[in-house]
Parts: sequence; C-alpha cells; structure tokens
Amino acid sequence: MWVRKAPNGKYQFGENYKDPLTGKWRRVTTTNAKNTSHTRKQAQIYLESKINQQLQSVVNGEIKHGITFGQVTDEWLTDYKLTVKAYTYANATSRVKRLKRDIGEDTLIEKITTNYLTNYLDDLIYKLKLKNGTVKHFKESLNLIFKYAVLHDYLKDNPMSGVRANYRKSEGTDGPKFLEPDELTNVLSYLYDVNPVYGRFCEFLYLTGMRYGEAASITWRDINKRAKPWTVSITGTIVKVPGKKATKQSSPKTQSSIRTITLPDKAIEIVKDQYRETKDGFLFRNPQSVYLPEPTINMWLRLAKEKFNIDKSVSCHIFRHTHISKLAELDVPMYVVQERVGHSSEKTTREIYLHVTKKAKQKLDQKLNSL
Repeated sequence: MWVRKAPNGKYQFGENYKDPLTGKWRRVTTTNAKNTSHTRKQAQIYLESKINQQLQSVVNGEIKHGITFGQVTDEWLTDYKLTVKAYTYANATSRVKRLKRDIGEDTLIEKITTNYLTNYLDDLIYKLKLKNGTVKHFKESLNLIFKYAVLHDYLKDNPMSGVRANYRKSEGTDGPKFLEPDELTNVLSYLYDVNPVYGRFCEFLYLTGMRYGEAASITWRDINKRAKPWTVSITGTIVKVPGKKATKQSSPKTQSSIRTITLPDKAIEIVKDQYRETKDGFLFRNPQSVYLPEPTINMWLRLAKEKFNIDKSVSCHIFRHTHISKLAELDVPMYVVQERVGHSSEKTTREIYLHVTKKAKQKLDQKLNSL
C-alpha cells in the first residue's frame, strides 16, 4: 500500500492490482485526514475489500461469487439515495436494517431462493402480524435490491420475480376507507379532548383532503389571506429523518400534488387559532415543539378506534379519504375531486367515489318502497 499527501492536506492511501479481464494494472484509493497506524490499518482493510470485489469478476460473463446480502444492500442504498427524496431514502434505510438482521448480512446473495423469500414475507404477515401495506413495502425493497444484484452480475436471475406473497384477506379493499359522519364526530371530539392541536390538525385534514406530510409542513406564509376565500399553496411535505431536525421538502409526494386549494370557513378558523399559538415555523405544532409527529397522532387515533369500536383502519390518512367521500356525496365531479386532492391517478378517487355512489343508490332503493 502506498501513501501520499494530497494538495488539500489530506492523505491518499492506494493499492495497485492487475485486472483479470484486461491484464492491465489498476488502482483503488481512499482518503483520510490523518496518517496514523490506525488509519493506515483501516485503509488497508478497505482497499483489500475493494480489490477482492473486483477480482471476484470472472471472464466469460459469469456471475461474481461470494457476494453477501449485506454488501449488496449497502451498495444498492448508496445508489438509491441519489434517485429518491430524503424521506423515501430514510424509510428504505429502516427497512434494509431489518432485512439485514432477518436474512443475515453474511448470507450469500446467490443462496437466497424464491421459496426462502416467499416464506420470509409470509412470516412477516402471519407470525409477526405486520400489515399487508407494510409487507408490500418490504417486498418492493427486496425486488429493487435483487434487481440491482442482477444488474451488477451478482445473480443471473431475480428470485423475487417468482415471489407471490400470501396477503391477509381480512385487509381487503372492499370495505369503506372513510369515516361515517357519526364516526368522524366521535373521533374528532376525542382528539380535541386529548389535545386541541391534534383535533384542529385532523379536522383540517378532513376539510382540505391534504396528506399528513402536506398539512404538517404548512406555514403561515403558505396561506393566501388576500384571496376570498383564503387559499393554501401546497408545495412541499414534512421530512423527519432520525437524528435530524424536521424540515420541509421542496416538493410533495408527486408533481400533481403541487396545487393551490380553497379553504372552507371552518378551515380558516382553524388556521387562525393555530397562528395565535405558533406564529413562526410550522403552523400545526404544539407551542413547545417543532412539528406534529405522525406516529403520535396515529397512536391516539388507534385508541379512538378502539373506544368507538370502529371496524376499519384509522390513521391520519383516513381524513383525506373522508374528505373525498364527502365531496362525492355533494356530487362534485370526480376530475375536480382528483385535482383538489392531488391524485396523479384517479384509481383511489374512483374507488371511494364509486363506493359512496353505490351507498347512495342503496338508500334510493330503500326509499322507493315508500312511494
């Protein structure tokens, strides 16, 4: 291993090796601010690891053997970080941490089979009782990781291509995804009793159809007070990476999510009430906090669900769906609803819209008998 001092004052450690594919000499390097016995040892370990990765390539396009699951996930995360937003990357990092623990960092990537992955996902669903939606995220991450492995010649085929997760049928999408009027009243009343800020925030979600992250990132400056009625510009979403301060990401979930919507009178009252308590920073927060954490609100919503025996999933997102259902009841055209809530696809809007329409027809059928 050779060492030299770079113009910026740091030290560059390097090692030369012969490329088995070309017969030419190549080099790998790493940089450190210090040149001590400890940093030299660290550099030697790192350089040998990099060289071994290169030497694992064999001629004739065969796969690189001896690659571990931990190596692939770390490499994939490095690439993935460059293509997604901070919050998406943070979620992927959390999932990878669990995958490495469950599957094993030292497990050879070429030994992981379709059957193994199918059984793993089934265990997440039925043994660990994770929700279908959560397991779907794990499945998506695994698919991306193994696609990366195929692309970089660590595998010949993607074992995830044959995986069919046996999702829990009780979590089907046939039932309503929104709160009925009495359920909405009970849940909001419960939240106002727990903490008025939680109540205002969730009622604001219902009145606007905004996503949690969109509403949580709103500031007083996002409200156009000159418009009659007031409007709010939705241009970002809250991002809270573990260990870092909550910030506003420059764009919301999708491009279609960037929009300006009208605020009903009740929503304007809520905005004014919050401004009196928090004149700077994020509008929806307790005076002593920086932002409203979603897990905390969802915890109280789960308690409300139990208290009122609500037989459906209750989280911040249900207020968005409830808003859509209310607009459907008011016969607002579906394309107008889709634009207001910022859906890039009309699928979710249509599912809720058609469910409300079906319910309205059932009421009509009952009333026909009284003619």
